Amino acid sequence: MKTYPAVRDPGSIELLFRNIRSKEEPDKITSDYLASIGFRRQTDVKLLELLFFIGFIDNNLSPTAQWKAIRNISDDKFKKILSPAIAKAYETVFLYQAEQQSTDSKLLMGFFKKETGVTETESAYMVLTLQVLTDLADFHKSVPQVKNAPAIPVPDSEEIPGLPKAELPDVSEEPAPGISGLSGELSLNITIPASAMDAEMLAMIKTILRKTM
Repeated sequence: MKTYPAVRDPGSIELLFRNIRSKEEPDKITSDYLASIGFRRQTDVKLLELLFFIGFIDNNLSPTAQWKAIRNISDDKFKKILSPAIAKAYETVFLYQAEQQSTDSKLLMGFFKKETGVTETESAYMVLTLQVLTDLADFHKSVPQVKNAPAIPVPDSEEIPGLPKAELPDVSEEPAPGISGLSGELSLNITIPASAMDAEMLAMIKTILRKTM
């Protein structure tokens, strides 16, 4: 059964690419490498799955040409490399969205659940992971259309009925810090500013927090 990346801390994706772009290229991309650049939590192994899925590491866990291509380049050039990588890896997803003429998050969660057999929470993380990737790549502005595929619809901003809005904290500049000292509050190292997120995604994040606390 097909699977898709489901990164537990969406903010770590931007920080990971920031490290890839600025630091020396390693021979192998392993959990030890992630720990060396600040990603030491057990759940950070999901970042390896993400890099493999979008073609930045190969079957031998070595950096690919795409990894090499994004090092020490401008943000615009980075987006032009990341966008087609996303388009290729998630081609089936974007074709489904185009057929449905919708980018509704609940619809996409249902697609991920059906295709992968995962839980609702896991499918929500898959949606958030894709959202962070497309935002980093400025995807809907810069990606070339998949050949013979219908146009990818522009994301809508409909709210999930019955779920309250959530306020997100400021983005942390530290790579994937651990969570400690909980006292009734929980912060996410989210890379997307709250002002750039629609109410649907904010509600989804709050739902995940309720299930993980």
